[in-house]
Amino acid sequence: MANSTGNNGIKSLNKASEVLGCFGPDKLELGAVDISSKLKVPLTTVVRILATLTNMRFLERSEKTRKYSIGPMLYYLGSLYLDTTDIFKAAEPVIKTVNSLTSEAVSLGILQEGNVILIMKEESKHAFRLTHHIGTILPAYASAMGKILLSELSEAKVDVLFPDERLRPITEKTVATKSELKREFKEIRRNGTAFNREGGYDGVEGIASAVRDASGTAIAAMSLPVPIFRLDETRRELFAGLIKRATNLISYRLGYKGDNNPYHNSEDIRSWWEQANSTNK
Repeated sequence: MANSTGNNGIKSLNKASEVLGCFGPDKLELGAVDISSKLKVPLTTVVRILATLTNMRFLERSEKTRKYSIGPMLYYLGSLYLDTTDIFKAAEPVIKTVNSLTSEAVSLGILQEGNVILIMKEESKHAFRLTHHIGTILPAYASAMGKILLSELSEAKVDVLFPDERLRPITEKTVATKSELKREFKEIRRNGTAFNREGGYDGVEGIASAVRDASGTAIAAMSLPVPIFRLDETRRELFAGLIKRATNLISYRLGYKGDNNPYHNSEDIRSWWEQANSTNK
C-alpha cells in the first residue's frame, strides 16, 4: 500500500521547487498571481507555498509591493555549495594571485541559461573601481565571461538561448545582434580570450578566458573588469596574457592536462608576470 503522506510530501516539495524556479534574472520580484498564472496552479495553493517558503527564509515579501523575492537562506545555501565545490578550491588562490599582481578586480562566473552569474570575486585595490556582489547576473552577450563561454557552444544552442536577432542593449556599446556576436566568437576561439569594451558597464572593459574541467569542458570563466582609463594597448595585452595563464592554472588544478600548460602553481604565474612587465618597461 502506497504511503499517501509521503507522496503528498514529495508533491509539496515539487510544487515548492516549481515556485522557486519561477524567479530569474528578469523576474527578480513576483506576486502570487504571477506565479499562479505561470504554473497553472490555484492561487490558494500558491499563497500557501509562498507563506511556507517565506517562513523558512527562502523567500522575502515586500510590505510595499506585496511581492516576493529570493531570500537569505538560498544565498546561504548557495555559499555552502561554493565552499564544497572543486572549482572554488581550485580557483581561490589563483584569483587572489591575479588580484595581488594587478590590483584590479577579478571575477569568476558561470553560464546559466544565457546569463552569467558571478560566483567568486576579489575587489579592486584602486580607489576608483567597479564593485560587484556575488550573485550578480548579466546577459552573457554583455559580458566578457559570457562571450567566452558562449563561444564554446554550438550555433544551434546559441540560437536556442537567443532566438531573436536583435539583443537587448545594456549600454550603448552592447553587441547589437546575434550575427555580430557570432562573428566575435571566431576571434575568441582563435585567441582563447574575450573582450567586452563597455558592453556591460560604461567605462569598463572586461577581459576573460575559460576554465576547463578534467574533460576539457568549459565550466566557468575568469574576468578582469578594468576601467578603460587604466588600459592602453600594452596593458590590455598584458592582462589578456595573465588571465589566460591564470585560467589555464585553474584548469590544471581541476585535472585538465591539455594545451601543454607549463603553469602548475601561482609562483609560475607570478614569475611570468614579473618578466612580462620588465620586458614592457
